[in-house]
Amino acid sequence: MDLLSNMRKDSEGERKSLKKSVIVAPDIFEEPSVAKKKQREQHTYAMEINTDIEYRAQFRVLDTVDGEEVDLTPNYIPESPYTDQFLKFNMHLKHEMISMQQVHSRGSTARSRTRSSMRGGVGGNKQSIDELINGIMYETILFDPGSSIEKPEDMHVPVPFNKSFVKVTLRKSDFIELHSQISSTVAKGTTQGDAVEADNRLYDYLTMGKGKVRRRSDNDAQTDLVLTNSRAVNTIFVDYATVGSYVSNFEMYDTMEGLSQKQSRMQSTLHSLSKGTDAQPQFDDATVTDYFGEEEAKERHKVQSMAQQLFKSPAFKNAILFIGRTLSSNMYRSGMQRFRNFKQVDRCSTDVEYKYSMKVLFRLIPMLSLDERKAVSDISFCHTNSDIVAIGYGLFSFSSQRVPSTGDVYVWSIKNPGEPERAYYYDKPVTAICFSPYLPSLIAIGMYDGSVEVRDVADVTNVPIAVSQRGSSSGCSPVVAIRWLKQVSEDDSGEIDPFLSLSQDGSVTRYRLGKSPFLLGFTQMTLERIEGHPEGIHVPIAPTMTVAANRHPQGLYITTHPVHKDIYYILTDEGCIHKCSINYQHQYLEVLKCHDGGVNVMEFSPWSPKLFLTCGNDWYVRIWVDGITRPLIELLDDFQPIHWAKWSPTHSTIIVAVNRDTCSIWDLRRNILKPMGKHETDSSYNTIAQFSNSGTVLVVGNERGNTLFEALNDMPFAPHFQYDELEKAIYRAIGNDQELFIELKSIGFFGYPNKKCIRT
Repeated sequence: MDLLSNMRKDSEGERKSLKKSVIVAPDIFEEPSVAKKKQREQHTYAMEINTDIEYRAQFRVLDTVDGEEVDLTPNYIPESPYTDQFLKFNMHLKHEMISMQQVHSRGSTARSRTRSSMRGGVGGNKQSIDELINGIMYETILFDPGSSIEKPEDMHVPVPFNKSFVKVTLRKSDFIELHSQISSTVAKGTTQGDAVEADNRLYDYLTMGKGKVRRRSDNDAQTDLVLTNSRAVNTIFVDYATVGSYVSNFEMYDTMEGLSQKQSRMQSTLHSLSKGTDAQPQFDDATVTDYFGEEEAKERHKVQSMAQQLFKSPAFKNAILFIGRTLSSNMYRSGMQRFRNFKQVDRCSTDVEYKYSMKVLFRLIPMLSLDERKAVSDISFCHTNSDIVAIGYGLFSFSSQRVPSTGDVYVWSIKNPGEPERAYYYDKPVTAICFSPYLPSLIAIGMYDGSVEVRDVADVTNVPIAVSQRGSSSGCSPVVAIRWLKQVSEDDSGEIDPFLSLSQDGSVTRYRLGKSPFLLGFTQMTLERIEGHPEGIHVPIAPTMTVAANRHPQGLYITTHPVHKDIYYILTDEGCIHKCSINYQHQYLEVLKCHDGGVNVMEFSPWSPKLFLTCGNDWYVRIWVDGITRPLIELLDDFQPIHWAKWSPTHSTIIVAVNRDTCSIWDLRRNILKPMGKHETDSSYNTIAQFSNSGTVLVVGNERGNTLFEALNDMPFAPHFQYDELEKAIYRAIGNDQELFIELKSIGFFGYPNKKCIRT
């Protein structure tokens, strides 16, 4: 009884398990009608899918790449790689379930054998029926390792690097000559002459005669003029031979002395011609007649008058300039090529070293008198032609014990470093010059006595366009800086842009060019001394009371905002920067204390309208951000006043500073404690410097009047993302100062839109 009951319980348990398996996998044991219905539905779906695939296969996507058509039609997406394995597993499972149902009726022995076969006989799977069915439902099936494609785990598929930018290189293609007809000149009467005349007659028949009535197309053609010449014009054969000759040392000495004297006389003649004086000493007619005789005196007087007329001719002066350019190109060829960046270092070179070196390309030496020493007071490059530079000679240091009595302005061209293209002479020292960025041929010149004039360098008459009047000038103090302004309103579009002139007494005058030969000027701003502690660096005030000799501070420099054209900044000897607007007279917008002493230069970064640097007499170069009253970075090397400092136009993190002895090159990416390069330029003290328009050459002037063109060599390659490198270097430099770091973070992005570079 117990045995029968146990067997009955086992059969009931088997039936329950079979019923459960039938419910979970109804697609195995379904009725024939239901199975056929599903099969028809699946066939219908397959037909629709195949129809859509065939319809899509009719379309093709073509694109032209490098002149060739490329098929870009998307490929058909294949089915999952596990589909075949899943179907194979279902077939195995269906076969085993049917065999299990047939064997179930044979008894417990067969059932136990069937259970064992199901545990370990389905393709080598070690799972029970419940686990297999659950695996089908949740897609956690462990297939036979032999039926799947084994992929090694250690196989590394490299991912290609895709740049975020595209670099396009333009190369000159090969020259392909389609047709060439060479002009030839031969003697008439010869065989070649007869052939040429026949060719000319045929050409005339095809172009002007009856042969021109035909289908043709116009193209480049030779001239109709036939060049003929006689045999007399042919040169004779020149015979070359090597012969010996004897020259003594005395003859060589006399020859060289004669050449040197002749060269000195020629230089004095050109110098006197440029000043408008006669080249030769003038004698009265009686002296010449007594010395040479009457006939010879008349002949000499005639030659002298002809020479004077020739020297005053504009065509002759232009011819001298062109010949000078040709000769200078032979002497300064390598320097000119480096100035125009003809030879650039390959980025893939393995011999590149970052030495931050400087090399003298050439030196501009003015033709000044020996008894008077004039310093280079200012340098200005033409904004549209990088080969033209204007240099002012006069007074640089206003504490000089000896002030020169005259001044000069030379306009040089890099095509001729030996002679200036234009020369303007004054009876007072020149202190400031500035080319107009809006009308490139205009140049404004400031004098030591406070007068200002505007000239056109394209005019060969050397007549100024307009000069200032003593009545309209604000004072008689020296002009220290000049900056041109852009017309703000459209009503003044027909007029010439005005400019600002800063005097040493702290007054700013705004000049306009009208239709009269005089400049119209009025006082724009008059500086007042600062009382108390302004924003910026903290400088302690002396406990003893001091009374200034003048209630107006001394103006040193003026600059304009790169974005807001109505904003300008004035630098004073108090170490303050006064932010002003042309719309508000006699009123400051902001005052910032930058240095403990005079502020000599303020320049904005070409990659940011908010980031600027200042240099002063307290030996520091400080970097500021508009909106933060604390300096971000302070650079200190030599214990000397810094005359000039500026951002490099080619590298966003490089700054060049010039003092009276050396030129220092700072790189914020590498070191802020000492300069990466430090060079002595000349034996004379440096005065002022300026970058060329390309940014690869530094022009340095000195107190002796010489101007040196220094090439910046062995510099690091400019990064592709200049602003990102600048921002990264600044954040790295101020990383230890958390308060300053938070203030700079609050400002956010401080560059130009699209992170581009804008040079003012």
